[in-house]
Amino acid sequence: MDDASPQSLDRILSDLALRNGAGEDVQLAEVLELAGSRAHGVAILLLALPEALPLPIPSFGAILGVPLLAVCAHLAIFGEQVRLPSGLLRREVPGRLLDVAARYGGPAIRRAERLTRPRLGIVADRERAIGALCLILSLVLFLPIPLLNVPPAALLLILSWGLVQRDGIFVLAGMIGSAGMGIAAIFLGDALYGLAVGG
Repeated sequence: MDDASPQSLDRILSDLALRNGAGEDVQLAEVLELAGSRAHGVAILLLALPEALPLPIPSFGAILGVPLLAVCAHLAIFGEQVRLPSGLLRREVPGRLLDVAARYGGPAIRRAERLTRPRLGIVADRERAIGALCLILSLVLFLPIPLLNVPPAALLLILSWGLVQRDGIFVLAGMIGSAGMGIAAIFLGDALYGLAVGG
């Protein structure tokens, strides 16, 4: 489960960008080969990234939605110990996404990696619970609700980062944020219902 010397995510993205100099798509297997036992977390992070950040890569959400749901479901059922199925590993990640993530995300990732470390293992090691929460957020993310994709995508990034770094503080923050988003959705729905009935 633990990598003896896990490779930096920034380094992983840089290596993929160098391999992918022509901007061609790469199979998810090639991405996760560099991630080792952190494959699920890295996959969720990359697949949720286009919806969470204002990157110049429109329309990738629809392409990456099904793989994101599949990775989250697999994590929820099996945890990190079981390798992703071959059919999912053959799915392609847009080369442009990798290039842009390496170029624009590199500095932020390097700063984040200096701030994170393995801690609160009792939280960070709850892989199936994290996967189940990520699956719920992924379902919410791809509901046809305009302008509401950023909060669940951002929470997916926080949770997956905590999973990648084995940092329970980030996982806990993602859980608290998800609960807050759920409560806000209930209040908003109740308010909208009250307006509709009152109107």
